[in-house]
Amino acid sequence: MSWLLLAATLLGLSMFSLFTIGSTINPKNSVQQKASILKDVAEVDSWELILVNSKNVVPRDFTVDLIPFQNTRVDSRIADSLQKMIDSAKDEGITLSVCSGFRSVSEQDKLYKAKCLIYTTAGYSDENSKNLTSKYLQMGGASEHHTGLAVDLLTDNVTDLDEGFAKTPAYTWLEENAAKYGFIERYPKDKSQITGIDWEPWHYRYVGEKNAEAIKSKNLCLEEYLQDMYSKPKGFG
Repeated sequence: MSWLLLAATLLGLSMFSLFTIGSTINPKNSVQQKASILKDVAEVDSWELILVNSKNVVPRDFTVDLIPFQNTRVDSRIADSLQKMIDSAKDEGITLSVCSGFRSVSEQDKLYKAKCLIYTTAGYSDENSKNLTSKYLQMGGASEHHTGLAVDLLTDNVTDLDEGFAKTPAYTWLEENAAKYGFIERYPKDKSQITGIDWEPWHYRYVGEKNAEAIKSKNLCLEEYLQDMYSKPKGFG
């Protein structure tokens, strides 16, 4: 057999194998194929989609490249998008300021314990104090703020992080525009049973523009989106 004929034969066998393998994949059950189809949205191991919650805590060796931003710090990879969002809002008469960005595990622990103490001092049991605190504030290791991808926002005449933020023009603007810059409202009002966190209209998370637009259009929270895309959460396990 000539080299030319041999090469043609091998090529034919390779194409047949690829076709056979491809034809046996069930798109509904294959995480690999799902990821391939959706690769224009996000890579499987994309840093933009890291999930942090009470079931997916950051490992002890987790690090992030931080950059100063206003009075806090954020992941250096989101700084430009965050600034563009703030500048665009300003151009339309909307003031957005970042009051909280990255927090270390030790900082989160202090906030969590301080909030628990407020409840125990008021007469609640230790267990109830932890449950009430966890509605809005996670214990150290379980907070999105450890990633540097999450920010808490304030606006004119709003100095506290509460649901009053949802009544402001800033919130209305964010609902309409945040996704364009890669941000989502991380803990929506109707998703508390899934996220485990009560409504936080001030808390925004960077997930990348294409992901944010998809999450918004499908009315999903991050947990649902990851389940929809990959059949499992993208945690650290």
